[in-house]
Amino acid sequence: MISAVRLLCRSLTVGLVLLAGCAQVPPAPAPAPVAVTRLSPQDERLRAATAKHQQLATQAKQAGDLATAATHYQILTLLAPNDAVYRNELAATRAEIGRRVKENLAAGNAAMRSGDTDRAAESMLKVLALEPENAEAAKSLRDIEAQRLSKIQAGRAAKAGGAGAVNASKAAPPRTAASAASDAYELEQPLEMFKAGDTTGGLRDLKAWVEANPTDKAGRNRIGTAVYDRARELEDQGAREQALPLYEQAVALRGEPALGWTSRIQALKRALGNEYFDKGVKAWPTNAAQAVKDWETSLRYDPQNAKSAARLKEARQTEVKPAAAKK
Repeated sequence: MISAVRLLCRSLTVGLVLLAGCAQVPPAPAPAPVAVTRLSPQDERLRAATAKHQQLATQAKQAGDLATAATHYQILTLLAPNDAVYRNELAATRAEIGRRVKENLAAGNAAMRSGDTDRAAESMLKVLALEPENAEAAKSLRDIEAQRLSKIQAGRAAKAGGAGAVNASKAAPPRTAASAASDAYELEQPLEMFKAGDTTGGLRDLKAWVEANPTDKAGRNRIGTAVYDRARELEDQGAREQALPLYEQAVALRGEPALGWTSRIQALKRALGNEYFDKGVKAWPTNAAQAVKDWETSLRYDPQNAKSAARLKEARQTEVKPAAAKK
């Protein structure tokens, strides 16, 4: 009986010790709440812009448009200057552009030396697609187009002379589908050059084409539309004074204005007239000579600008009075 009591006491003692030990162990801390970082509106816009240009760069590269891809990678390096991936992609894309430009220039020059102007033109157009500002390719294309136009004009003159000698009363032979296709192909080159950024050379060759094909309404319509679209781009970019002469060239090359062209040109002239009127008003208190030039420019753009006419008349009278007083 005593042993049983002792055993029971020992069990109770061990249990109490274990309970005391458990009471001393602190409970595990609760996990800290995860902080949710909210981006500022500016950071949100930056992230969205980065994602957009990354997608556009990838799409352009997959489509083989390396020039566009390089443009988007350049933007990405500005949006994320610390991201080495974008810098590496830009460098790799530019290196590939350089390699292809070199290859196509070599192929084009070789074709020109062998007299294959069609293949030479194709190679030079590929160069401009990769590098729109490539002066060598643009010059080669201008030379090729000048040769073609010279041959066309000489051939037509010879045909006209021969036909007149045989029978002056006979009508000119109808244009065949092959000749029409040839003329259409000859138009593609100057159009592509113009669209690629060679405004001066492209316009010169387009004018030459129009002179050689004055009755080709479809071709002239394409040319006028291309030039008008370039003028519209310049106007939208704020280069209104550069846009106006291109609008006028578009009308001349097309032969007549398309619907809406005349009103747009007139509106642009009025806007430029008002712009130079405002410039003259600002210059007048400190620089009367500059103000007079601005108002003269205003009237050159918009001869009906009554405000500029009145201020210019007043300014000239002011200049005359002091001169008369001196006498």
